[in-house]
This record gives sequence, C-alpha cells and structure tokens, in this order.
Amino acid sequence: MTSLDFEVRAEMEVFIGLSSVNQEKKEMYEIALGAWNNDGSAIRQCSGTDWSGNCHDHNRAMIKNIISGYDSYDRFWITFNNNTIAIGRHRNFTPFLAATYPSLMEINYVGVFTGGGSDGYWKFHSFCK
Repeated sequence: MTSLDFEVRAEMEVFIGLSSVNQEKKEMYEIALGAWNNDGSAIRQCSGTDWSGNCHDHNRAMIKNIISGYDSYDRFWITFNNNTIAIGRHRNFTPFLAATYPSLMEINYVGVFTGGGSDGYWKFHSFCK
C-alpha cells in the first residue's frame, strides 16, 4: 500500500496510524489532524508504546480548524513512498504536511481513532499500492 483517500467527520483530534504489523504496540507512524484543540496537525514517529505515548513530531503545521466539525466530512489523501509521508486535501495535489525519513518502514496496516472526546465517522475511498 502506498496511498489512501478518505473522509472524516469529527469535532477535532483525528488520528491515522500507519504500521507494518497489525498491533498498536509496535513502531509506527501517526498522523494527527486537528490536534491541540483543532489548532494544528503533525506527522510523528512512535515506537514501543500505544498511539498516545512515545511519539516524536517530525513535522508540524499550525493550521486552524482543518477539521470542520460534525456538520460535514473533510476529505484528505495520504501517500507514503520514496521515504516520505505526505498528506493533503482532496483535489489539491500539493501536500500541506510532509515528513521524510532515512528509511520508511513498510506500511501494511492503517488504524484510525479520534481523541479529545470527539466521535469520528470515516469513509475510505481507496487504498492503493
């Protein structure tokens, strides 16, 4: 898998986990959208703990209100190839956030959740190789 296209409807704090194994206590990448009370987003690398644990930001963007709330879905794409993870809005080919690693681990699994007391509703349009 090298990309995915999805929509999410939530108040804030949307998280996407990218992992090589189907367990949450392994090394993985985490994308946070609308974190910090919907004031910012980040791409992070996590290791040896759960999703909310030992993560290190590799790129952070202070984009206010990237998550629109419960009234509408927000659509995004994520790519992960050539040692780079990038995320952008649907129909915009330029990512608003990207992080490059010396060696990107193989990504075979995607996990999603919301934080901060926000419920999340998800639609996945594609998982592409």
